[in-house]
Amino acid sequence: MNTTKSDLDPWRIICGHLFEIDSYYIPELIDKTGMEVDWSLTGRQDYSHKYRKAAYRPRINSVYQSLSTDDQLRVSYTIVAELVKMGNIDALDNDLKRIGWSIAEDKLVPIGADVKEIFFSKDSQHDAYVQIRQIIQEATTLITVIDPYIDSSIFTVFKTASPQSFNFRLLTFRLPSDFVHEAQKFLSQFNKCKIEIRKTKEFHDRFIVLDAINCWHIGCSIKDAGNKAFMISRIEDNANRDALVAQMESTWANAKVVNI
Repeated sequence: MNTTKSDLDPWRIICGHLFEIDSYYIPELIDKTGMEVDWSLTGRQDYSHKYRKAAYRPRINSVYQSLSTDDQLRVSYTIVAELVKMGNIDALDNDLKRIGWSIAEDKLVPIGADVKEIFFSKDSQHDAYVQIRQIIQEATTLITVIDPYIDSSIFTVFKTASPQSFNFRLLTFRLPSDFVHEAQKFLSQFNKCKIEIRKTKEFHDRFIVLDAINCWHIGCSIKDAGNKAFMISRIEDNANRDALVAQMESTWANAKVVNI
């Protein structure tokens, strides 16, 4: 599950192994990445596996090179996961290790790197929950969640942070009708912690900010994490992190207070 970026792009090696499989399966695997590739073939190109692969490779690489770095990583993660299902893991793993990547728990991972970006495939709800729980547990006193469409599942995550004395801040736009009632029940059980909720339309993306310092970008609503493919990214650039915290505090100060 844990994946991040290495100095060397693993795609060349991954693509090489991709083109060792039957040519009929290549479009199927590439389509699972979301890349839009022209699969049309002339009669000559469709003559054999060799000719089909010769037609497909430059088209696939062209689309890949047009993607952002993050999207290229998503493609690499997805293709590795599909190749693992088909076998030949050892050969692919050995080749990837030469440039600082590996396969662990059937996932593409960097060797000896701190986690910065974590990709989750479709139907990975439990993995996503575990990772979000781990992020929450890094906090010491204050957890701010920015999610326009939060629901009561956030309380399940909060409980894993040993919330006896935590301050929780929720910056959202729309709440379920019984959310405040559940917040009250949560506070009744964990009466040394504090929950504040405010509403705003100023944020589109989702973030978790720990102790107003450590920031994570979440590629979907927390309640939906793992239903579809998405990514969690740690914000390490100081300028971006400071800008996010400043925007968060400014929005928080002007957002509508939800009474609990």
